[in-house]
Amino acid sequence: MLKRYLAPLVASLVLCSCSGKTIDAGSTNTIASPAIEQDLLSRWNTVAAGVTVTGFGDFQWKKVDQFPHPTYKGGSSEAYQLFAGVLVAFFQNGDNFDFLAQNGLFTLSLRYVFPSGQVGVETTFEQLTNDLASNQWANIPTDTRQKLQAFGVRIQMAQ
Repeated sequence: MLKRYLAPLVASLVLCSCSGKTIDAGSTNTIASPAIEQDLLSRWNTVAAGVTVTGFGDFQWKKVDQFPHPTYKGGSSEAYQLFAGVLVAFFQNGDNFDFLAQNGLFTLSLRYVFPSGQVGVETTFEQLTNDLASNQWANIPTDTRQKLQAFGVRIQMAQ
């Protein structure tokens, strides 16, 4: 009987990271501190302000489990190009890169959770950076891809 209660506890502990982030075993994504969560969203929204995809809206990140992945902004080349630009601007703005490193957020699970609770997309800042840096089909400008490649190296060094 004790085994029945320990299994969920062990599963939850395995999902916890000591690097400053906590991924809940449920359908929501949480960060160890509500202040860090709000700071992260605010930092993202500062650089995403005013960037819109024709017919699909902006890249504002309103809820931690509603990451504005370009797939949900039409999934077009335009959406991926604009998103890649926002990601580069996010890393470059102020101390954002150091903030992510200090709080262990490069591998934070970035999810888009539907109202049903189903996870539509799940990625990380590290994975997005590497994927967009090597993306050929979306015609991401070469200079943007080169910046993302450089950030990919910095992310590896920071971990």
